[in-house]
Amino acid sequence: MSSQSLQNNFWNKLHKPFKVLAPMAGYTDSAFRLLCRELGADVVVSELVSADAIFHQSKYWYKDENNTWLSKRGKDETLEMLKFDEAERPYVIQLFGKFPDKFAFAAKWVSENLRPDGIDINMGCPARKVVNSDHGAALLKNPELAVQIVKAVKENTDLPVSVKTRLGWDHDDQILEFAPQLLRAGISALTIHGRTYKDAFKGAARWDNIYEVKKMFGDELIVIGNGDISSYEQLSTLAKDPFGETRLDGLMVGRAAFGKPWIFSKESMTNDELKMIILKQARYMLKIKGDFGMIEFRKHLVKYITGFVGAKDLRKKAVTVTSFEDVESLVSEL
Repeated sequence: MSSQSLQNNFWNKLHKPFKVLAPMAGYTDSAFRLLCRELGADVVVSELVSADAIFHQSKYWYKDENNTWLSKRGKDETLEMLKFDEAERPYVIQLFGKFPDKFAFAAKWVSENLRPDGIDINMGCPARKVVNSDHGAALLKNPELAVQIVKAVKENTDLPVSVKTRLGWDHDDQILEFAPQLLRAGISALTIHGRTYKDAFKGAARWDNIYEVKKMFGDELIVIGNGDISSYEQLSTLAKDPFGETRLDGLMVGRAAFGKPWIFSKESMTNDELKMIILKQARYMLKIKGDFGMIEFRKHLVKYITGFVGAKDLRKKAVTVTSFEDVESLVSEL
């Protein structure tokens, strides 16, 4: 690794064990990332962004007089997913795909034009449409291609490159062979979800081989554990052994952060604190996405009100909000 790359490797500067908001399509937009950073997440990751889309669409992107990225074709979903606020840093952009040349282009474009803190490569998404296209977790079946992709990205960025993956395609020990290959290819950090592709999200996450990978490499590789983290208490214990010694560099939280973004810093919120959090995220959505942001906010609202008295009726209202005033009205009923 070059001296420039070492200087830019923010992972090594974090206090361990650190906490990361996982990349999740349709959820981890800029508004939610901002909120999670304020509530204790040490690092946030973008939604899954297609390397192919950057390759094909970036020729239409330009900066206006306010230094804002726009598309000559109007609204561009890929460009919107890439945008971020400086307050989100450390911010990592996650790319998915299967073509090394398109990963190389995407890494270069992102590094030169957006300057996030890192680039992550998705090798773990189990969604059927992703895997059927040989993306995401499908790369677990083709480690040679996975290594080529990492090398292509490394050669086209001075930012730290990381990978998010699973224990394996169909057996847990595959990660013990896969991780060394990824490290030799040049990754700085590795996030491991404690299930195989075949598991999808069924059964309990298994952590033994996540710990084993960290034991194999020590300080050579940042290792982040992921899977079934549902409470702040787990965030405080899963990264440490029974004697209190740190055995993972960090932990990544996914689905449990929906409706509970304070999971990064505390176990629970008072009713008044919850109301303030809901309204804050709604304001961020409105500022970043305009009125349409309120429609996108519905899915978050539904999660926030789960467990409240009268939640069934509140959910009916939550899925019909169209304005910030609608959100305020619903919050007043909690």
